[in-house]
Amino acid sequence: MERDLENEAGYVQKVRDDTRRYMSDLLTEIESIRQKLVETLEHNGHLRKQVSFLESELAVHREKQDTLHKELSDIEETKRRYLEQYLQVEEQNNNLANLYVASHRLHQALSRDEVLSIIHEILINLVGSEEIAVFESNSDDTAMLLVSSLGIDDARYRSVQLGDGLIGKVAQSGEAYISERPPTDGDGDGGLTACIPLKLNGKVTGVIAVFRLLGHKSALKDVDHELLDLLATHAGTALYCSRLCAEAAA
Repeated sequence: MERDLENEAGYVQKVRDDTRRYMSDLLTEIESIRQKLVETLEHNGHLRKQVSFLESELAVHREKQDTLHKELSDIEETKRRYLEQYLQVEEQNNNLANLYVASHRLHQALSRDEVLSIIHEILINLVGSEEIAVFESNSDDTAMLLVSSLGIDDARYRSVQLGDGLIGKVAQSGEAYISERPPTDGDGDGGLTACIPLKLNGKVTGVIAVFRLLGHKSALKDVDHELLDLLATHAGTALYCSRLCAEAAA
């Protein structure tokens, strides 16, 4: 009986000891887990700081990238603007060269056929028309007589009375005519685009008529107006001088 009680007391004590060890191990494990959790939280906090720093750095880099993109866009726009200006200057230089060459050729030409040929070349290659007519005044200044043409009905324009139609009105008034719209076949003057008077000492000695333009050209440009002004100023003089040369050589 006593042995049984001793055995039972020993078992209870063993259970108590085992329970204490288990609780001690459990508390140790809990403390270890708590410590790891604290370290994890600290590590996460550190990571959050790093993420926050990286996000700030990313925002800064994005801002710099946006600034660079804007600067690049500004550079491209400046480049485009300079290129347009360069092309405009190049076109102006080319136009001036064409005007100079045209004027020089007119004044250097001596024969009547050469003057008329140069006028045709200017109107075809620079103005852009293959429907043209050159007129000169008759002896009593009552009509314009066709002296050279291309691409038109010569019989229709062989002689134009002063004041008759746009050509006759230009010859009578001495004021140039420039169409504000592309001419059509239904126009009364055969699709006239421009008509300019040729003058010598203020007197109208002839006119140049430009009818329809070539297909690639819808309207006259500023340089075309300058070329026509040049012809109005110099072609009449060149034709007159060529006539004098022909009469002197006869």
